[in-house]
Amino acid sequence: MDFPAPDSSSPACPCFPVLGGVIREIPFHDHREIISCMRRETYTTGLLHDIDEFDPVAHHFAMFDAAGGIAGLVRMLRNDEVEKLELQCESDARDLKFPTTGLVMEFSRGCARKGMANMPILQMSRAMHDYALHHHAAHVVSKTGRRLLPLYKLMGFRVFGSPFYSDWFDDRNTGLMSIPIIYDFPEAKPVPKPEEEVLVW
Repeated sequence: MDFPAPDSSSPACPCFPVLGGVIREIPFHDHREIISCMRRETYTTGLLHDIDEFDPVAHHFAMFDAAGGIAGLVRMLRNDEVEKLELQCESDARDLKFPTTGLVMEFSRGCARKGMANMPILQMSRAMHDYALHHHAAHVVSKTGRRLLPLYKLMGFRVFGSPFYSDWFDDRNTGLMSIPIIYDFPEAKPVPKPEEEVLVW
């Protein structure tokens, strides 16, 4: 299925250039059907619900190819806008050590147009890193599988808990456990003030 660009009447949103296209935020309610359809195409096994309770309060992003069509989608949650992130609601993820200070963002539901493999998902992950940096986040969290984990580690993510069976995916039947990952932004260090020059006469 082809995924057209959003209506040009949509409000302007920040853009993140990526190889072969651009990523920008899109309103969820205007693009609910596109989001649902692309998730069904991507998560052919495992995703229990195309749309869930986090979608209305999440920030949604689309990757547009050179022709203006949607090549991928991803969403972002902020811990200053929701009571709990999705990872914090996972009943089987009991040993996660979440940061107690600073803005924490969580990206999830990365999906790509059928036949495009993982490249758009990784590009969107990098764009979410840039988005979080732009908004002065202290940490970014997500969950992944064993196949993509080495790539996320190359991007600077680390595992911060044991693999678990997700409540939002059919992990218990597929046997594919989710792995919690986190990226910690380095703390900004204050710029030292130059020492005042003392003139001796």
